[in-house]
This record gives sequence, C-alpha cells and structure tokens, in this order.
Amino acid sequence: MVKIYDVLTVFDACVDMVVKLGNVVPEFAQKEKLVDSVSIEMGGSNCIFASQCAKLGLKTTGIGVIGKDSFGMIVKDSLSANGVDTSFLKVDENINTAIGISLDRGHDRAILTYDESIRAVNPEMVTDEILGRARHLHIGSYYLLAGIKNELIDIMKRARRYSATISLDTNWDPREEWELPVELLELVDIFFPNENEIKLLSGNNDIDAAAAYFLQYVPVVALKLGSDGAKVYSGETVISAKPLNVEVRDTIGAGDSFDAGFLYGFLNNLPLELCLKCGLFCGSMNVTQAGGCKGQADVKMLREYLAL
Repeated sequence: MVKIYDVLTVFDACVDMVVKLGNVVPEFAQKEKLVDSVSIEMGGSNCIFASQCAKLGLKTTGIGVIGKDSFGMIVKDSLSANGVDTSFLKVDENINTAIGISLDRGHDRAILTYDESIRAVNPEMVTDEILGRARHLHIGSYYLLAGIKNELIDIMKRARRYSATISLDTNWDPREEWELPVELLELVDIFFPNENEIKLLSGNNDIDAAAAYFLQYVPVVALKLGSDGAKVYSGETVISAKPLNVEVRDTIGAGDSFDAGFLYGFLNNLPLELCLKCGLFCGSMNVTQAGGCKGQADVKMLREYLAL
C-alpha cells in the first residue's frame, strides 16, 4: 500500500479554556473572584502534536470526532490552518466537543477535562485503509482514548503489518491507576514520558532506573524533564541536553511539540543526538507564546537551527 502520510495519530479533539489565575485561589460556597485573563483555543495533546508535525513539513493526519458546535469548528479550523489533513475528522451532531479547563498559576496548572468527543472515537474508524497509508503511528493521551483503548494493541499490530513505526506518549492518567500492558509496550519504537509519568508508570523514583525498566520493551525512551531539558536512552546509550534559553510564556503543548520535533529527526533518519536537539528546539519555541500552537517552529526555523 502506498504511503501518503508521514504521521497518523488519533485526535483527542478538544478546546482548551486557559484561565490565568494570577494570585487567585478558587473557592466554593459561591465565592466569586476576578482572574487575570481567559482564552479559548484548540487543545488536545495529539492535535497540538499533529500541528507541530505539519509545520515541520511532515504530511500529517488523524482520526477523530468533534461535535457540530462552535468548539468543534475551532478544532477543525485550527488543524486545517496548521496544515493538518482533517479528512478523517468526523462531525457528530449528537455529541459535544470536549473541553479542557486549565487553571494556570504561571509555574503550575490544574486541568479539568470533559471528554465526550474524545471517547467517541471507536475502533471501526481506525481502518486498515488509513493505517496502511502512514509511515508512522503516534498514540498520545492513551488514558483518554476510552473508545479504542481496549483495541489499541490490535490497532498497533495492524499498523506494524503495514511496516509503520509507532510512538507512545501516555500523558497523565486522570484515574491515576497507571496500568500499561507490556504487550502494548513491545509494539512501541519510541516512548515519550515526562518525569512524573515515568516514575508513576515504573514505580521507581530514580529516572535512570525507570528508563532501564522500559528499555526491556522499547528501543528508545525519550524522557522529558521540563526546564532541565530531556534525556534519551537506547541500549547502553544515554544522551542529555538542556532546552534553549528562552522566556517562558506558557508551557501548554511543550511536551507535544517536543514529541513532534524528535519524530521529525527520527523519520529523517537523524542520529539520536540530533533527534533530541530537534525535540528540544520545538519544545523551547512552543513555550515562547501562550497557547499550544502559537509558538511552534516551522521547518525553516528548525533547519536553520540545526545548521548552527
């Protein structure tokens, strides 16, 4: 089957409402307080990831569902504007588009998610016709993809049959159960956890030991460490690097943009050191502007950076 897409993902289609709290602490008992600002734009880790992939020149598409509502149009219009193919983004008038409410205190944030359109993605939508057309399958927001989660191993096996490589970014588990089947891990080429996630998933607070656990099953672990940068583990190789020195405006989407940048290097057969450099550049650029996609780098910026 002819490959027409570089990257395929499953959209966790939603909008983000970002509430900048300033010094305000929300209280119940009907207490009203004034916040610094509120913004609404496309959210969803896989949507942000797909947008960064497309900006880097990777032909990118995704499978997903939105409601026939204003939030759904924000998602579809934003993906299209960022260069993502939305041919497999279904509009369902019987559901509401998901929303994530981010309560932002600058250095930290809490997230509340209503996930109806994310749960609406079902296994029948992930056809062999689509899987066979993609070089790479990226699974993010693993714990939110309730509609396909139990069938995901089968989906990944089918992608493998079409010679696709696979990456996984579990993101946070809202139920905090942190189950992750070994059979699923064994189908993954690149695992993209952050520091908190790898500790909770492995049950080990030492990040190197936690990475060693996953290397039993996964060839490459790309560990995101926030302001400390990232580390890549593969076999006996360990590579560390710091992020760029930039002014941080907003960290939403930084990890997703890192994933896309790293994957750009991987799909272009760059060595792991340069894959890491690509990931950190994209993650660093992302934080320079508020919102998940506004600060994202394009392929020209990345190539100029790599040439330095």
